[in-house]
Amino acid sequence: MNLLTDVWIPIQHQGNYQKISLQNYCPASNPANSVCRATIWNWLVCSSYAPSPRCCSFPRIKKALGQYVRKPVTPEVYGDACQRKMDWFDLDHPQTPFMQIRGVKAAQPTPMDKLLAGVADGTNKAFVNPQGLAEALCGGCVAIALFNVANNCPSMGGGFKGGLRGSTPITILIKGRTLRETIWLNVLAEDTTESVMPWYQETKDQLPNYLDRIKANAKIPVSGIGLNRGLLWQPAHFELLPSQIPESCSCCGCNEPAYHGFNKAKFNYTVEGVWPHPLSARIFSVKKGEREEKFPSLTTSAPTWTHMSRLLVDQQNDKEGQQTAPVIKQARTFMAADKIQLIIGGYRNNQATVLDRRHELFSLAQGWSEHGDVIQQIIIGGLAYKTALRKALYLFAVGIKDKVNGSGVNLCNPVEAVYYQQTENLIHSSLAAIKFEAPEDELHALNKQLKIIAISLFNQATESYRQEPKMLKALALARRSLHKSFKELEPQGETL
Repeated sequence: MNLLTDVWIPIQHQGNYQKISLQNYCPASNPANSVCRATIWNWLVCSSYAPSPRCCSFPRIKKALGQYVRKPVTPEVYGDACQRKMDWFDLDHPQTPFMQIRGVKAAQPTPMDKLLAGVADGTNKAFVNPQGLAEALCGGCVAIALFNVANNCPSMGGGFKGGLRGSTPITILIKGRTLRETIWLNVLAEDTTESVMPWYQETKDQLPNYLDRIKANAKIPVSGIGLNRGLLWQPAHFELLPSQIPESCSCCGCNEPAYHGFNKAKFNYTVEGVWPHPLSARIFSVKKGEREEKFPSLTTSAPTWTHMSRLLVDQQNDKEGQQTAPVIKQARTFMAADKIQLIIGGYRNNQATVLDRRHELFSLAQGWSEHGDVIQQIIIGGLAYKTALRKALYLFAVGIKDKVNGSGVNLCNPVEAVYYQQTENLIHSSLAAIKFEAPEDELHALNKQLKIIAISLFNQATESYRQEPKMLKALALARRSLHKSFKELEPQGETL
C-alpha cells in the first residue's frame, strides 16, 4: 500500500462512511466531508509537507499558500509533487517501509493492540473500545497507528524513546470550512518556517529517519533535524508482520490483507534541544541560568480550556514564558480579522498508560489575534473561582490548627470536577462570542455567573453537614474564606 496514491483515508460524506486517497483530499471541497478519526487530521497535515506543490518544499509565501486554501490542487501538480517521494510512504517497501525499520529482531511478535493508544491498557473499558478492536488491522489503520504512536503517544516504556515533543503533547489545528481548507490552513509557508526554524534551508532536503537512519547512541542537535524529517520522525524501531490473506479489519471493517503483529526493539539516541513543531505551543522556564523548554501536555483531569492561555498567548519574562504554535502565529497574519475554530487534542497518561483522550473544538470570536489579554482574563477568571471554591472546601476539611477543628471530610476533588462540568460550556461560549474590542461588560457577566456556580456548589456540598454542631465552626470558616476570595476577585468598588 502506498499512502500517496492508494484509497485508504476514512471519511464521512453525507452521513455515509467511505474511503478516499490523499490525492482526493486535495480537491475535496464539500463541507460535509469529515475525517472519521482525529489522528488523521494530524497525519494529513504533516504528510502534506512532503508531496507539496514544489516537490521538495511547500508554498514560499503566505499569499501562495492562500491560493491552495481557495483552489484545489490539480491532479497533474499533485502527481508531479509525489513522483520523487513514493518510497517515503510505501507501507510494505522491501527496504524502507513507511515509519518502519527492516530487520528488527524480537523474541516474539507484539500484538497490534499495542499500536492503538489505550486499547491494551488496564484503564480500557469495553463501552469505549470493544474487545478485539486490534485483532487484525488493515494498512490504512496501521499507517495511522504508526504515525500516532510516533508523534502523540507515550513511549512503549522500558527504554523505548518517545517522540520529538515528549510524552503526550497537546496538538492544535485550525479548522477550515472544508477538508481541503483544514489541511492547508495548518501548513506553514516557507517564509514562516524560516522564521521559526532558521536551519530550514540547510536541512530541507533531508530524508525521514526511517529512510536515512541515525546511529545508535547518537547525539543530535535540533538544528540538525529538518522539517520533513521532524514531522515524520520515528523514535522507535518497529517492523510490521504482514499477512497476504484478505480479511475484515477489526477497526474499520474493510476487507484487505491485514496485520496481526509487529516486531519492536529498543533504540537509544539523544536529541539536544527542543524541536519547534509547527502544531504545538512551547513553554519555558529559566533555572540556574539555563533555559528549559518543553511542550504543554494534559497532566491533570482539568478540561482543555484551562490550557487555552498558554496555547494562544505569547508572553515571557526573565524567569518563564510561552510561545504559541507556529501555525497560530501564521494565522494571525491572514486570519486576524476573522473568527477562527481550533481543533485541540492530546492524551493524558501515567507513564506508558493512557488515562484520558481529548479531541475538542474551540471557537474564537473576531479579534482573537490581537487581544490575547482578554483570552487570559477569561481563563484566569474561570480558574480563580475554582480556586476560591477549592480553598474554602479545604479549610472546611482541615480547619486551622489549634483554633478551628476541621470536619475531616475532603470534598475538594469531587466538587472541582462538578465545577468544571458546569462551567465548560460557559467558557466555550464566552471565547466564541465575546466582543474583544470592548469586553468589560461580558467579562463582568461571566464572572458573576462563575460566582453563582461556585456558591451553589459550595452550598450543595456542605448542606448535609449543617446540622452537625461539631462542624459548624469549620463551615463558618469555609464560608468566610469563600466570600473573602470573591471580594478579592471583584474590581475595586464593585460587587458582583
